[in-house]
Amino acid sequence: MEINIDYEKCDSLNCLECLDLCPMDVFDVEDNTVVFDVLKCVGCLACQEVCDYDAIRIIY
Repeated sequence: MEINIDYEKCDSLNCLECLDLCPMDVFDVEDNTVVFDVLKCVGCLACQEVCDYDAIRIIY
């Protein structure tokens, strides 16, 4: 599994829905950028579905 974030679309300064919603705490913010730990991800796709900016893609 792979997590792809399109940082040109991601509005991490104003959004952070993925961080708030993820049940596995996959996402975090470092230097105003959303980062992730793919090893924690269970592939529930909640982050992809909640992203208003269409910036997150989970690939199996």
